[in-house]
Amino acid sequence: MKKSLVLGAGRGPRLAVLELIKRSGRGMSVQEIATSLDMSYMGVKAHCLALASSGHLATRREAATKGRPRLLYQLTEAGEQLFTDTGGDVALGLLQEAATLYGERAPQKLLLLYFRSLKARYEELISGETPVERARSLVRLRDKEGRMAELVTGSAWEIRESHNPLSSLMEEYPEARALEEQMICEVIGIALRRRESGGQVIFAP
Repeated sequence: MKKSLVLGAGRGPRLAVLELIKRSGRGMSVQEIATSLDMSYMGVKAHCLALASSGHLATRREAATKGRPRLLYQLTEAGEQLFTDTGGDVALGLLQEAATLYGERAPQKLLLLYFRSLKARYEELISGETPVERARSLVRLRDKEGRMAELVTGSAWEIRESHNPLSSLMEEYPEARALEEQMICEVIGIALRRRESGGQVIFAP
């Protein structure tokens, strides 16, 4: 995350607010943020107003079942840019150079090797006997890698990742999405479907 771009007093809390909203995938109210971060309502409100003034947050109203519509804060394009990784752009540039030097199939071959290598690394690091246990272990690892991953459980479970460092690469090479899906399936040990929704990457059985 480009933390240096978030200026002004209260940098730490403002970064926490931005990351929490990013993880939500839909936007959050001041009260939801205050509860999650154990901060005062007025303190969170001040940070949200400052971030809106700087262009990193915008508001939208969501209809409520009772009472007035809720005011939600969500990331603007400038806010999303704070989470942009330069590594993905470097990887994209290298794949494009590989196509120039070694032919148009070179990027696909390199992507296949990359995801095979990633699969081998994950299989060494994660633990668990059941698919859910392995998914939980994988989520902890992917979250440390900066993907803002979480395991959502209930009647069904799914992995949700709020940050995709390879998003620009996958726009240029859509087959990388299928390779990532296959890799996650093999690591967890069951069939999963990868989809993108509300700025999140979701893997679900």
